[in-house]
Amino acid sequence: MNWEAISAIGQLVGAGAVVATLIYLAVQVRHAKLAAADNNRLVRAQGVREYFLQATTCSEMRAANNKAWGMEAFYEQVGEQLEITADEASMLENCNAYWFWLHWGQFTSTTEERDLAELKHMVRKFYSAPCVRIFWDTSPIIKPMMDAPFVEFVDELLRVEDAQARASSTPVAPTS
Repeated sequence: MNWEAISAIGQLVGAGAVVATLIYLAVQVRHAKLAAADNNRLVRAQGVREYFLQATTCSEMRAANNKAWGMEAFYEQVGEQLEITADEASMLENCNAYWFWLHWGQFTSTTEERDLAELKHMVRKFYSAPCVRIFWDTSPIIKPMMDAPFVEFVDELLRVEDAQARASSTPVAPTS
C-alpha cells in the first residue's frame, strides 16, 4: 500500500470523525435547549406559586387583589357554599392555586411514567375534594391562567374520577 492510499484512508476516517462529532454536538445542543426550556417553566411556576403563597398568608394583599380583580362577589358565593367567610374562601383559592401551579410544573416537565402516575393519582384525589374542586370548576381566574393541555389533563382525570364515583355508588332504596 502506498502513502497516498494511507493518506486517503486517514482523511476518510477524519471526515467520519468530524461528521460524528457534529451529530453529537447537535444532539447535545438540542438536549440543552430542552433542559433550558424545562427549567424556564419550572422557574415560572415557582414564581407564580410564591405569589399565591404570599396571597394566602397576607390578608392585605388578598383584599387588594380581590378588589382589583373584582372577585369579592365570587368569594362571597363560594364562602356560602363552603360555609366559610369570603376572606377564607379567597385564602383557600390562593392556597389551591399554589398547588395547581405546582402540579402544572410537574406536568410540563414529567418525563417518566412513574412521575406521571403519581401526578394522576394526586389530581384525581386532591382535586376531587369539594374545597379544591369548587375553585377548579368555577373560578373565573384559575383555568384561564393555566396552560390548556394541563387543564384538559386535569378535566379528563376528574371526568374519569366522577364516572367511577357514580358507578361505585349504589342507590339506596327508600325505607318504609
